[in-house]
Amino acid sequence: MTQNQQLNSIVNQLVGATDPEEVKRLYKQWAASYDADLDSFGYVAPRIGVQLLSQVVVNAQALIHDAGCGTGLVGTLLTQLGYSNLHGSDFSSEMLEQAESTSHYHSLQTLDFGGPIDVAAEAYDAVISIGVYTQRFNQHFIGEMVRILRPGGHFVFSCREQYYDEVVGTVFELLKSKFIARVSVHHDDYMTGQGASAFYFDIQKK
Repeated sequence: MTQNQQLNSIVNQLVGATDPEEVKRLYKQWAASYDADLDSFGYVAPRIGVQLLSQVVVNAQALIHDAGCGTGLVGTLLTQLGYSNLHGSDFSSEMLEQAESTSHYHSLQTLDFGGPIDVAAEAYDAVISIGVYTQRFNQHFIGEMVRILRPGGHFVFSCREQYYDEVVGTVFELLKSKFIARVSVHHDDYMTGQGASAFYFDIQKK
């Protein structure tokens, strides 16, 4: 099996994984080479997501939560743009170790987005989550991210094409319940080396 085939196998397993322990095992295996491997795949999602967030969150001191921060790719890009109040979370302790080594985060914590999370309501000005959403999170993730936002705050996240319909359904319910004020959707590249694209959502809390 070539390196690209091995990487494709890991990505496909993660996208389809429903067992939390399987997810942990895969990320533990991948953490050390994650950045270099994704770079070889043309992983442009963090850059696109950060660009979108920077258009709606102009205060460089805003309290931002990087949900599913992984090794800190998003945190690095936000820091380069001058954002200085970053906090991160991830399911994998090995990925969090990599993120900690960047020194871009004020705090890092272990969170599993497959259920309700232990984070106070209205704790953050903005939340960003890139390359994180999978089917395992469809019951709680979006609602929980909006819950931890302060009124008027923005949640920017990416969604692979296969999850678009279920995400739109969740967002519609939030709009109908008047939990969020507005939503915009942007379709763009995800991994250029694989010819993969994704949808990028910007949700503003009411």
